[in-house]
Amino acid sequence: MIQYEPWKIRCEGRENPKFLESIFSQANGYLGSRCAFFMDGAKAYERCNYLAGGFEYISPGVTDMVNLPDLFHFQLSLGTGEYRSFSQALDMKNGLFERKAVWEDREGRKTQIKISRFISMDNKHVSALSLELTALNYSGNAAVIMGIDGNTVNLPVDDDQTKENLDTVSLLSVSEMEIGEDYCFLKADSKVSGRMTVAVTARIVQSRGSAKDASVTDCPAKELNIPLQEGETVRIEKILYTEAYLRDQEEVQDSETFYKGGQDLRPRIITQSFAKLLEDSERAWKYRWDQADIQITQKGNDVSIQSALRFNIFQLMQNCPYNDPTVSIGARGLTHGRYKGCCFWDTDIFLFPFYLYTDPQAARNLALFRLNTLPDAKKNAEALNLPGARYPWMCAIGGIEQCQSWDIGRCEIHITADVAYAVENYLTVSGDETLESQSAQLYVETARYWAGRFSYDQRNDVYNLLFVKGPDEYCGVSGNNAYTVLLARHNLRLALQAVQRKDAKASVSEMEKWRDILEKSRIEYDPDKDLYIQDDNFLRLEPFPGQKAGDGSAAYHQYDFDWLQRYQVLKQADLVLLMVLKPEWFTKQEQKAIWDFYEPLTLHDSSLSFGIHAWAAANLGLEQKASEYFDKSLFLDLENRMKNTEREGIHLAAVGASWQAVIFGFAGLSLDNGKPELFPRLPKDWERLSFHFNVKGKRYLAVIDGEGGTLITEEE
Repeated sequence: MIQYEPWKIRCEGRENPKFLESIFSQANGYLGSRCAFFMDGAKAYERCNYLAGGFEYISPGVTDMVNLPDLFHFQLSLGTGEYRSFSQALDMKNGLFERKAVWEDREGRKTQIKISRFISMDNKHVSALSLELTALNYSGNAAVIMGIDGNTVNLPVDDDQTKENLDTVSLLSVSEMEIGEDYCFLKADSKVSGRMTVAVTARIVQSRGSAKDASVTDCPAKELNIPLQEGETVRIEKILYTEAYLRDQEEVQDSETFYKGGQDLRPRIITQSFAKLLEDSERAWKYRWDQADIQITQKGNDVSIQSALRFNIFQLMQNCPYNDPTVSIGARGLTHGRYKGCCFWDTDIFLFPFYLYTDPQAARNLALFRLNTLPDAKKNAEALNLPGARYPWMCAIGGIEQCQSWDIGRCEIHITADVAYAVENYLTVSGDETLESQSAQLYVETARYWAGRFSYDQRNDVYNLLFVKGPDEYCGVSGNNAYTVLLARHNLRLALQAVQRKDAKASVSEMEKWRDILEKSRIEYDPDKDLYIQDDNFLRLEPFPGQKAGDGSAAYHQYDFDWLQRYQVLKQADLVLLMVLKPEWFTKQEQKAIWDFYEPLTLHDSSLSFGIHAWAAANLGLEQKASEYFDKSLFLDLENRMKNTEREGIHLAAVGASWQAVIFGFAGLSLDNGKPELFPRLPKDWERLSFHFNVKGKRYLAVIDGEGGTLITEEE
């Protein structure tokens, strides 16, 4: 379906439109939009536009990412008929989406319709739509309605991935509409908490014809009457400015502040043309591509891997809130409301390294999000009758837990150690000393949580980590998950080092307990096989009698979770993940034993699993396996490998894992005492690989070919 060019992806025909809505989603880290149009019949909950941090409550304590008014709303009346041609394309150099089609009505009149749109990378508030109409074989009139539709609604998705919700909810209330000579304006407030006010101004410019007010309830609009002359093109531009005021909890409770904040959001008319704004946006995109592009030369003329890799990088760039440390990146970014827009461990483990090595300031803001939500993490721990700080499995506003299921929300606690790992990774790679004090406090508070979470078995003088679920979510709730225990130990060591450096304080008794847990915490290990056992229950489970669906969809759609957790089968990488995150913790024999034992048992029913296995296989010298897994990860969304891209948006964890497979797996980038080194393991059909990266304020160019790898320092 998707056709690949070095800097573009395109699609001919209208097959699976919901899938293409995800693939052609656009964003700039602040504002995002799925590529769904009213004129195609997209419903009010399908025309989705999102704002980073734009959450509202759907039930006490539980939020959803608000579906904003439809920015790109328009209606086109050309009579009853059908499309004779239809193509769509995304230019990854500048983020421009274009759709070209020919419509033929019942009388045989053909009209060429070209829709172009982008969300500016230069100005986060700006987006634009262009509509071009060309009468190919007739002269006549066309009617176009351009406006801002405030009648959009949310369709919240249940945390349980096997359940489908059909009940919509309206989270915004339109409070003001205005029509000017060449613009429409809409302002809306979040209904429940009042924490969000959003304002949209649309300047509408037409090259020919007349316009009149066509506003309806909650939708300011203009009706454009367009005379069409055979062979001539008429162009309509809609230039949008979207801004929002997001109040913190204290402001929400202060009615005077509430009304004052809303007064500042007035019509903001952008006078520049579509072409000029696109030019500015392309310049901003060029800066980002100069930092992050990866160039691959393959044998033959195949450009699909190069194109797909750029699509993955494009998603990482367009979904990052670059200059805002108060928000993070949801599991689907701004491409879908899956998981209610919440942030997971995906950001810390799978996405964060991309920003750390290509845009350290963006990485700093993501680290600051975790550091600044430490008070909420402490509230989470207190709510569970525990000391210290516990980071949420799902978070939206701040860092309060949003997950509603017990086995995940309460038991998948490795997220806290993941956050500590990511913060340490930031300090190590960036060399940023300004966050050391805050980071030390995070290490200590999370160590206090672990000290309370481990259970001491006096009979055997050991510490157990009970009722936990590791990254592999099919194993059920077990004890002493090796991934979690080993990373928790690392968290404790970070806390001890921080206190020893006098960057943070802890009592003598606290540190004694931390050391005791380090010495006595339990992990199952088979010395005869050099094998770490995933958890206490794993070897007790029966062999898996089922099989993965042939269409690539997840096993939990065929088998109940309760049934799956009683068999030796993995949903996704668990110990395989840990051995690539911390290879120094394992001998070569242990890494090979982990791969040989767990890889055949893994169904890869999570999108993040393929890229990690590609990385691990490359490290182990398993070239064929590495290439196969990389292909599955890289094209996961572009080819809808898991059959859920249309209903869930872009799988950003897979995108980040694909990037890591290239940089840390195939290129073999690693740090030795802070100095970068390359240990190349290129796939056999790759002739050359090059990319830039940053370490401790220095910018490097890595070039890898048949002769090996070379590092060039470009900036001191």
